[in-house]
Amino acid sequence: MCNNEEELHNSQLKWKEYPNIRYLLGDIRNLERVKRALKNIDYVFSCAAVKHVPFAEGNPIEAVMINIIGLYNIINACVVQGVKSLLHISTDKACYPTCVMGATKFIGEQLCQILAEQNSELRIIVIRSGNVWNSRGSFSLLLEKYKKENKPFPLTHPDMKRYFIEKDELGKFIMEAFDKANSGEIWVPRLKEKLIIDLIGDYPYEIVGCRKGEKLEEKLISEEEMIRIKEYNDRWVISGEI
Repeated sequence: MCNNEEELHNSQLKWKEYPNIRYLLGDIRNLERVKRALKNIDYVFSCAAVKHVPFAEGNPIEAVMINIIGLYNIINACVVQGVKSLLHISTDKACYPTCVMGATKFIGEQLCQILAEQNSELRIIVIRSGNVWNSRGSFSLLLEKYKKENKPFPLTHPDMKRYFIEKDELGKFIMEAFDKANSGEIWVPRLKEKLIIDLIGDYPYEIVGCRKGEKLEEKLISEEEMIRIKEYNDRWVISGEI
C-alpha cells in the first residue's frame, strides 16, 4: 500500500509479470484503510517512514503521525485481521536519538516490543539497520548526482561517520530474521563504520556544517540494551523482554 499514485503506477509497470500483486492507494495514518488492506493477509513488512532528518525536523507532527501513529495503526490492523507475522524496519538513529526522526523511530521500536508482549497471536520483529547503499535518497546516489553535475559534494563535517549495508545484504538479513526471530526481538546487523570523507575519495567537497539533530557518529546498540542482548557473528539480537 502506498499514497504515491505515480510510484504505484511505476511499480505496476516494473512488476507486470506478477499478476497476483495488489497495488493499493492508501495511507497508514488511516486506520480503516489499513484494516481493509490487510484483510486475508498473513505476513506484513512495515517499511513506511519519514526517514530524512531535515524533513522530520521541519515537519515533526508529520513524523510522529507516520513513524508512530501509522505504525500503531499497522500493528492494530494486523491484530484485528489475524495477521501471523509483522516485520518492521527501523534505523540506527533510534539508538540514542538526537533528532525527531530518531526519536520517533525509537518510540516505534518500543511500541513493537510492548505490543508484541501484549499480543501473543501476532509475531512482531524489528530490524534496526544502517544506511542502505544505493537506496533512494542515500549518500551514494547523492554523490553520483554531484559528480554528474560537476559540483563539489556538500560534506557536513570531516569526521562524519555512518554505517552502510548493501541492498542484497539487507534483504537476506531481513528474510533470515523473518524466518528465525522470536516475537519482540530487534535484530541488528553487525556493520563496519565508514568515514564519509573516505567514501568521497578524491572528489572535491565543501564543508557545509552539521544539520540540526545530526550526530557525527551513530550507534547500533546502546549500553542499556547490552544486558538483554545475544551476540552472533553477523548480528546482535535484542530480547523483547523489557
